Amino acid sequence: MSSLILMTAPPSSYEPNADAEGTFIVFGGLDRGVGENPAVTKSYRNDTCHSPAISLFAMPPKQVTETTSMGDVSLTELSLSQGETSESVRKLLDPILSGSSPSYAAYSSQIYFTKHQTSQTLAVTPNLALLEESARARLPSEAYNYAAGGAGLESTVSRNVSAFKTYSIVPRMLRPILPRRDLTRTVFGQKLPAPIVMAPIGVQKLFHSDGELGTAKVFGEMGLPYTMSTASSTGMEDVARANGAGNPRWYQLYWPTDDELTRSYLNRAKASGYEVLVVTVDTWELAWRPRDLETGFFPFIDGVGTTLGLEDPVAQSRLGFDATNKMASKEQKTMANLYHVVSTSRGVSPRWENLHKLRTWWGKGPIVLKGIQSVHDAQLALEYGIDGIIVSNHGGRQVDGAIASLDALGPIVNATGGKLTIGFDSGIRCGADIFKALAIGADFVQLGRPILWGLALNGEEGVRHVLKCLLAEFDLTVGLSGCTGLSDISRDILATRYSSPIRSLL
Repeated sequence: MSSLILMTAPPSSYEPNADAEGTFIVFGGLDRGVGENPAVTKSYRNDTCHSPAISLFAMPPKQVTETTSMGDVSLTELSLSQGETSESVRKLLDPILSGSSPSYAAYSSQIYFTKHQTSQTLAVTPNLALLEESARARLPSEAYNYAAGGAGLESTVSRNVSAFKTYSIVPRMLRPILPRRDLTRTVFGQKLPAPIVMAPIGVQKLFHSDGELGTAKVFGEMGLPYTMSTASSTGMEDVARANGAGNPRWYQLYWPTDDELTRSYLNRAKASGYEVLVVTVDTWELAWRPRDLETGFFPFIDGVGTTLGLEDPVAQSRLGFDATNKMASKEQKTMANLYHVVSTSRGVSPRWENLHKLRTWWGKGPIVLKGIQSVHDAQLALEYGIDGIIVSNHGGRQVDGAIASLDALGPIVNATGGKLTIGFDSGIRCGADIFKALAIGADFVQLGRPILWGLALNGEEGVRHVLKCLLAEFDLTVGLSGCTGLSDISRDILATRYSSPIRSLL
């Protein structure tokens, strides 16, 4: 009789019995398995493979013959139906083992399985709608308001989120969907397992001591680009090391007024393996932000978010001292912090004509403009030889009453005709939002606040959990909408609230 063994993770001390013919070892979660087996979880019940996940609770009780504990690894050995052969089981598992993208959807069943086996409660909710309120209860009010707040009356913040409700997904049925969808996409020459990039969020130590190091590590593990912010509360080189050798990482620039300082930042970024330059063009001056003004909260004065500048040799030469030195006085540190803020929030907008400087200093690597909301500006980006843009309004933190990012995306995609790589951020809260942004025409999306809430709730592990939740929900949305992968996602699968009335008027 053959048997199938399911594991939540590969134990370092466990080796399959080479003499046990017809025994198949399958590993759960997204951890690496043994040998060449792709790391996916499996569901087995009689002759049907229901989903790329362990579903022990769905199996007939008579099939469960033994459960053993090996440290934190649970093994469940199941007897296969009498007469079933090894070849038939292999065929059963083949659909799950096919495909070129990790089975992100497996995370949902991993959660079910872990709860079933251990009765452990999740440290961070899987309900993405509750993340912000959970983080709010955990964080100091000033830190929460800094992250959640926006410009003015915060109408842009709310519009960014509500714009997604204008679009509805129209699922297709009886399509040739495999358990593992192809979510891979090549962005700026980098083949990514999913079209997901970490947004350039600074001051992350304000929310948890793990800060940027934890977030960068998680995105590196997942093979997804981490974007290092100029306002990072951790040094550029330290973030690169945490992100891991060979992993895709981008550098976001708040463009200083000092050309020599700009060149120093860019040279350090290139030396540390940051391959894409993201230039934020919408934050050359800080907006009116009532939540922060109410309490006078500005973390940069206290040195949170100024590390990049304080560690820079050009900045130190300008100041005449090293503010990172333990012997530096409080007054010197405050002066250095203010210098970093003033040098990167210049109060004068950079000009299109200045972009050639960045091209010279950055070299052949891709340059992306973040903060584009106008069709005209997108066309200018093309004219000036920019490689890509990110349609973004800075999460509603700069202009109150601005167009929602999602509303700006469609016209910009139409106007540029595939000649620009287009990213998107501002308003994404769940996997369905990712799907809609890609359907409208984004090549990739950036994740911001949801990841930050995960960090606030449980540090590095909270980031890992929230990212896996978003990827799992996105993966499931792709498949359940009738798409075999990213290639099937288009505007044809979306309906708008006003579709019928508008068409009838036409």
